[in-house]
Amino acid sequence: MKNLFVTDLDGTFVKNSVFVEKEDLKAYHDTKNYGDFSVATGRSVEEIKYIAEGNDMDVTHMIGFNGAVVTRQDEVLFEKHIPTKDLTGIFEYLKESKLIFDALDGKQRIGNFDHEKKDRLWNMELICVDNPFELLKGKTIYKINVRPTKEQLDYHYDVMKEKFPEVEIYKSGSTRMEITAKNISKASGIEAISSGYDRVIALGDSGNDVDMFKVADVSYCMNSAPQEVKGQATHVVEDFAAAIKHFIENYE
Repeated sequence: MKNLFVTDLDGTFVKNSVFVEKEDLKAYHDTKNYGDFSVATGRSVEEIKYIAEGNDMDVTHMIGFNGAVVTRQDEVLFEKHIPTKDLTGIFEYLKESKLIFDALDGKQRIGNFDHEKKDRLWNMELICVDNPFELLKGKTIYKINVRPTKEQLDYHYDVMKEKFPEVEIYKSGSTRMEITAKNISKASGIEAISSGYDRVIALGDSGNDVDMFKVADVSYCMNSAPQEVKGQATHVVEDFAAAIKHFIENYE
């Protein structure tokens, strides 16, 4: 049986958004005995490459920006950016609401968000200015991270979901939303790469992983995830290494 393992990065395979634990890296090598290993993340493909190269990993597919860009090796299988007409309205809303955000074009993070822990950027250039909207004119944007306060999150999520029905909006934490083009998700990324595999195993820990859990044959959610996310997975485990150990013991 040919398996495809698809993992999220931050909070799942990469701890503290900085490095891969030895136990998790060993578990990655274990997966290679049972199938192919791929990554699905809200980060860019360039950042996936950074982690892969830094840990000498063979990543078959890279699903970046929650499915907005999908590659196999260096071949782009699919890509879809946020349409300009939607970007215009979203940026106007962010400006009027004085929200903190960063927009990703594949090479840079552009916005008014200043990351206090630069080691978590993984070689991505961060451009932080008070008024980033002029810089964003004409840019191809694959994803926007919006960072309201915990108290503001549900309000802005509900308003933006109603105001911008032509894009996808996910909660990916207590103080963050992620915006991509319509019908873009980690699930759509998996659908683009799953042909030829008998079984898909998905691993994640956040709201943007739920769609991925639903299309996978077996799914593992990290125990640190919100309860509503854990409830969507086949299994809840402590970490990536525990998930792979469970898979080998129970499915192989």
